[in-house]
Amino acid sequence: MKGKKYSMQEGSLSELSLLGILITDCNLSDLFSYITETIQNNQKAHIVTLNPEMVARQTTDEEFKIALQSAELRIVDGNGILLASRILGKTIKHRIPGVEIVEELLKIGQEKRWSFYFLGSSQEVISKFIENLKILAPKTIISGYHHGYFENSLPIIEDINRSKPDILLVGLGSPHQELWIYHNRNLLQTSIMIGIGGSFDVLCGDKKRAPLLLRQMKLEWLYRIASEPRRLKRVIPAFLKFGWMVLKERLGLNE
Repeated sequence: MKGKKYSMQEGSLSELSLLGILITDCNLSDLFSYITETIQNNQKAHIVTLNPEMVARQTTDEEFKIALQSAELRIVDGNGILLASRILGKTIKHRIPGVEIVEELLKIGQEKRWSFYFLGSSQEVISKFIENLKILAPKTIISGYHHGYFENSLPIIEDINRSKPDILLVGLGSPHQELWIYHNRNLLQTSIMIGIGGSFDVLCGDKKRAPLLLRQMKLEWLYRIASEPRRLKRVIPAFLKFGWMVLKERLGLNE
């Protein structure tokens, strides 16, 4: 499938197909030009931060697959996708971790006077995140926030719609955050919707990112597993499945 080009006021976004998924290859500058344009035009966009586990899941979870396909952008979060692209002769240059998107959003959001709603994590974590935000980024316009342990979405949707934030950040973990956005996007009065995984935990200081050296060596995934060994039960099957998908594609067994 040929890549598509989306011309924007500043730069462009290129889209190409990898393992049956259209992926947007962009740097932070182009991503934020897209976000700015979307907000200015009062449009909606669901942005997915994609990792190998999600690519593997969508092959057996039809609803999740539809949720990914319905998103406006699917950008690379996991280094495994960059490796797979090289193995398969594709050209994906950029990886933007979700936590870095949030950090930059908050920085630019203060300058552009964007408003934010934060959804996810525990009450303790989200409250701590908000308190830190008021100190470290005091000009941030906080439309509202809510923890991620809920059964009824309606009160949360109503709360979001009362303030109509420019940006909704959802930290429910995958696939829950992507499915929640997919099911509720038409009800939500917001412009940008992004699933950000455990970014609230990192930004409030409860969890640490890998040291810079490990990130530069593309070993952040190893640090996360070492820090949270319970993830192995979920990550290993997904890793093996993703690897098998890449191998089949490389050997032409899908044809």
